[in-house]
Amino acid sequence: MEDNIEIVEYKNINRKFSNEKIHEFINFNMHKFIGKPLKRRDDVINIQKYYIEKGGNFWIAIDKGENKIVGTIAFEKRNEKGILKRLYVDENYQYLGIGNKLYTTLEKYIIDKTNIKILYLACGKVLKNAHKFYKKHGFEQVDNMEIEMKISQEDDYFRKNIEI
Repeated sequence: MEDNIEIVEYKNINRKFSNEKIHEFINFNMHKFIGKPLKRRDDVINIQKYYIEKGGNFWIAIDKGENKIVGTIAFEKRNEKGILKRLYVDENYQYLGIGNKLYTTLEKYIIDKTNIKILYLACGKVLKNAHKFYKKHGFEQVDNMEIEMKISQEDDYFRKNIEI
């Protein structure tokens, strides 16, 4: 199954995978994994404006055999700082290395094409496996965010120095 997974940068996404389809995938997974309400998420409705035009990027993982979205990851750029966002992998595809592929793609892009030195993220406290994933990838848990971003009291905070 892992051989059927392709990581596609937003600018190369097939029209079949519209922002609405991406939004539907993220919205469903936010609801399923952390109980967030199903609602309009403006950053995902307008990926080009929110991420790409501001120097960030967005990728989706596609199961080529099933022709469906099975994962996403994005980062928002803020000068020399970045915020990792929207990392979700369909529960039926977890533990197949897709999250690793998505994260590795994002970090390589950051190192090769940006001046970002620090990457931040907020992650729901209940997502203990996600915490392990981030720590495995070099993130350290911190008590507070050193960057302005939308956070929740149900979140834990992480940061990573990007080594170039």
